[in-house]
Amino acid sequence: MVLATLLFAINSQTWAQDDKQQTREDPVRQAHWAMGAFFGTGWYQVDANRTVYILRVPPSQTLRESSIDKNGKRSLGIEFQYPLTFGFHSLDALDDFLDFDNFATVSFTPGVHVDIPVTEKWHLRPYAHIGWGTETKSTDSAWIYYGGVRSRYRLGSGNVDWSLLNAVNYAGYNPDFDKRGKYGSVMTGLEFDHPLKGVSLGGEDVWLNWHLTYNYFFDRLNFHNDEGQVESVNDQWELGLALGKGSKKLKIWFIKFEHVGLSFKASSNGVYRAISLNMSSPFTK
Repeated sequence: MVLATLLFAINSQTWAQDDKQQTREDPVRQAHWAMGAFFGTGWYQVDANRTVYILRVPPSQTLRESSIDKNGKRSLGIEFQYPLTFGFHSLDALDDFLDFDNFATVSFTPGVHVDIPVTEKWHLRPYAHIGWGTETKSTDSAWIYYGGVRSRYRLGSGNVDWSLLNAVNYAGYNPDFDKRGKYGSVMTGLEFDHPLKGVSLGGEDVWLNWHLTYNYFFDRLNFHNDEGQVESVNDQWELGLALGKGSKKLKIWFIKFEHVGLSFKASSNGVYRAISLNMSSPFTK
């Protein structure tokens, strides 16, 4: 599955004077550019408060689909992913994307995802990635790793398919900075998929897919907008809307997608906001 994510906007708020004083006395954890490969969308400080926009494109190769028969015999699903992540200084126009001088960071983090059918309704999906990234304007580079376990339990099927989603995630990079290179999170949410009456594409029913998830970060993420000004988030809400063909995948040229749409993301305190392309379920991305 190919998934591209792109940050569109993040607003800023000013902290009280006592918060700024604490920031100077005790430097807080900053989100490193290497984490763009894991978080997918985000605003990261690189060098002198540079704004970097992230584009993450992970092509994939399905070696085997998971299955479970009536006798309980299971077959594990195996998928290889090859995420290529780019960071940009600016994305005001198409020329910015085509201009190599605009590239700030590049990383490649291949990985494997295993789909385990515990029961017909409950699937687990452990995954692991490891790779390398670098800044294009300096010698700064890092080994990047992330992984975790995702869970999907189908609560209903038929005209309306809906599922309970959960996940535990962990990410890091090496060499880290002052032991600040590791992040953990947990996710929970719901996903719905149902056909739109009277709407078809290529002679097949069009389905509306949407999900609502909540991510809690064990490590508070801090973004430096300016000297003495820090924006901090410790969670993320996500609402995704997309159109697809139910269990059938969409195909554009040689690339297949589960569906096509947008995801809207924000932190509870309103500091972080993002819009990303929604091409797959949170369970399979």
